[in-house]
Amino acid sequence: MFSVFRRVLPRRAAGAFLLGAAVLWLAGCAAMKPKTPEEIVIQRSQERWAAMIGNDFDLAWTYTQPGYRAIVQQRDYRKRFGGAGQWKAAKVIEARCEAEKCTVYISLTTQVLVPPFTGNQVTGRIEEVWVREDDQWWCYQAL
Repeated sequence: MFSVFRRVLPRRAAGAFLLGAAVLWLAGCAAMKPKTPEEIVIQRSQERWAAMIGNDFDLAWTYTQPGYRAIVQQRDYRKRFGGAGQWKAAKVIEARCEAEKCTVYISLTTQVLVPPFTGNQVTGRIEEVWVREDDQWWCYQAL
């Protein structure tokens, strides 16, 4: 009776090991699937807006194109944004890409800070442009 277990268990253990290895290999292949430009830009835009909403302008600046960063210092980036509203939420709706440029559509919720509308929240749709440079996507900022 015990001889049966000795012969069966090693085969089952080996089978389980091979099955587990195959599952991990397939998961790794799926994770390595190249992303489309739209997927990349949507992710980067959402990350940038999360930084903007969190008042981390130093991080948000790192998403701007290299030419812009060469002219506008990181410490000065915050000055581009006025004080009439406070961003509360941003959700990337869609990205439409061409070879070197993407237009990103975002639903942005802002809390108004100007009397007599102080405290009201407004949600609107905005667009931003992302450009490809040095094989990376950057949020285009005009000077």
